[in-house]
Amino acid sequence: MERETNTEAPETANLALLVERIRAGDSAAETELYTAYSRGVFLIATVRTRDSEAARDLTQDVFVAVLGSVRAGQLRDAEKLPAFVQGTARNLINNFLRSRARRAECDLPDAELRGGDLVDDLELAERQRLVRRELESFEPLDRKLLVWSVLEGHSLADVARRLNLSHEAVRARKSRLVKKIAEKLAGLSHKRHQ
Repeated sequence: MERETNTEAPETANLALLVERIRAGDSAAETELYTAYSRGVFLIATVRTRDSEAARDLTQDVFVAVLGSVRAGQLRDAEKLPAFVQGTARNLINNFLRSRARRAECDLPDAELRGGDLVDDLELAERQRLVRRELESFEPLDRKLLVWSVLEGHSLADVARRLNLSHEAVRARKSRLVKKIAEKLAGLSHKRHQ
C-alpha cells in the first residue's frame, strides 16, 4: 500500500532523521523543516503582530535561528523539534513586540512631530486609551488572561493551567473580552465617520 505524502509536521519517528540530516548540511531537510512548520509560524506571527510583512520577516528569522541551533547541536531531543520551533517563534515575536513598543514610547524630534496625519495619531491615541481603560475595568482574572494570551503569546492551554480553568472556559472568556474591546473600538471609528 502506497503511503500518502504528508505536508503536515513530520512524525516523531522521522524527527530524529530530519534533525540528523540538517546537522549534516542537507538543504532538502532544511526545506522539509520550513515546509512543515512555516505556515503555522507565519499565522501565529500575523495574529500577534497584525502586520503580514513583519510576520513574513519574523517567520524567516525563526527558521534562521532554529536551523542555526539545530546545526550547532543545541537541540538535544529531536522529538522536541516542534516545541523548539514554537518556543523560538514565541520568543522572537515577543522580542519584536517589545522593541516595537519601546520605539513607540521614545521621544521624537520636533521635525518628526510636524509630519504625519494628526487625526490618525489622535485616533490611535484614543484607541490606546480606550483599550487601557477597558482593561482596567476587567476583573483581575480577565486582565491576566488577556495579558498572558494576547500580549505574551502563551497558549490557551498554558493560560488555562495557570488560571486553574478549563481550556474551553479560557477560550470562551478570551473571545468575549476581545469582542468587547473590538466593539468599543468600532464605536470610536463609527463616531469619527459620522
